[in-house]
Amino acid sequence: MNKRIERMIPVAYSAVSDNLVSDQSAISKQYNGYISSFGASVIQSGMLLALIFYHQSDANSEQDRGALMKAIRQVVISEGHNMAQNMNLLDYFRTMEEERSKQKRLTQCILDAATAIKLVIRTFQLIDDGNN
Repeated sequence: MNKRIERMIPVAYSAVSDNLVSDQSAISKQYNGYISSFGASVIQSGMLLALIFYHQSDANSEQDRGALMKAIRQVVISEGHNMAQNMNLLDYFRTMEEERSKQKRLTQCILDAATAIKLVIRTFQLIDDGNN
């Protein structure tokens, strides 16, 4: 396992607990699907379009994808990316459009954070919360 991802695991655990865990100390199984498809979305469409999609409020999604983005943001901040408190990952990514090397490093950090969160989610009980 990548040492950076390994280092992110404790922060990812806190981020998942803060943003995705339900009252029953479990996670909706939908979040497991969202985080699993996030990397594929980045590969297929690029980071910008993936972030746009995951930040959208969608009446068809069973859980709030924004909560997942908040969890990833929390991990990214722990890696030294300084975002304003009210700034989301999408806005932060857009601010770096002129600085491709920084944007590339941020992209890798977001992917690593998503991987750490994916590993952490699998340690929780996944529940079907009945929003089918």
